[in-house]
Amino acid sequence: MNSHLKIGIAVVVVLAVVVGGVVIYHENTAAKVKGEIITINTGDNLQHKLTKIVSLDPAATATLYALGAYNYIVGGNSYDSYPPNESLPNITDYPSMDLEQIFNLSADAVISFANYSGAQISQLLNNGIDYVFLSADGGVNFSVIEKQNTLLGELTGTGANATLINQWMNSSLSTLHSDALGYDQSEYNSTPLRGFYYLSSEGGYWTAGNSTFVNSYFEYADVVNIAAAYDTGFYSINPENILNDSPQVMILDNSINVSSLNSSGSPFQSSPAVLNDKLYTTTANENMFSEPNFRDIFAIQWIIYVVYGQNPALPSFPINLTYNPNPNEVS
Repeated sequence: MNSHLKIGIAVVVVLAVVVGGVVIYHENTAAKVKGEIITINTGDNLQHKLTKIVSLDPAATATLYALGAYNYIVGGNSYDSYPPNESLPNITDYPSMDLEQIFNLSADAVISFANYSGAQISQLLNNGIDYVFLSADGGVNFSVIEKQNTLLGELTGTGANATLINQWMNSSLSTLHSDALGYDQSEYNSTPLRGFYYLSSEGGYWTAGNSTFVNSYFEYADVVNIAAAYDTGFYSINPENILNDSPQVMILDNSINVSSLNSSGSPFQSSPAVLNDKLYTTTANENMFSEPNFRDIFAIQWIIYVVYGQNPALPSFPINLTYNPNPNEVS
């Protein structure tokens, strides 16, 4: 997944007011039951199982695959990265979803993380299509991710697998945090370490604050996310706060020019992270830092590995999948 998606999920979702465009489509005028808006708060109130889903959320696509409901997806998005080698038709989804494409696929539900216009959502509902909203911004932690797993399991009749995945997640989180607490941090002369996630340099120093799934990575890896003290969600941090807190380790999006960190005027220039070359670029693992789903477990494992040089063993994934869910082990 490229850095543009990360900005789309983490930054644009925060800033953008998504305006629905003028869409020409052939609306089904036959009498239909009106669709419903579904979230983890509303729960699954449907009297039917979803079997023709358009997933505009790459995190949801990955989760549906792991649940065993991938065959229920009739349309995906251009940012899907897992499972690989998919052949789903990509639905135009930003800045507005292509309703004509969705109607032509006879979808019974659309899953999204974006705040689309009320007009577009109403058109879906009026055509009997349910709208499933899964948040990707502030307030999303592992508890929310597990609730989203449960919801998608209920909607697709794969609840048993959702339970297995949630149990695996809880066991993995316990293992990772326990191991991280035991690793030697003496070379840093600080416990716990101070860390910073540099998401984007477009228009500021974009990062992940408190109440984000990325902040949860730091917490379970026993690293203090310096950005969590100043704001929630994904935001552009004041450079003075970076200077004052002086991170010892940094996780970088692959769009970040590493040489710029040491340039004159950079708030990172004198930080221990730059001076000691404790800079770790996500590169092949970047999708773990942009999609709140079960694969985020492997993001924590990766942070522990690059920061401490340790690779804690995780419980085996409970569902036999053709494609390895761990991007750290995928060539």
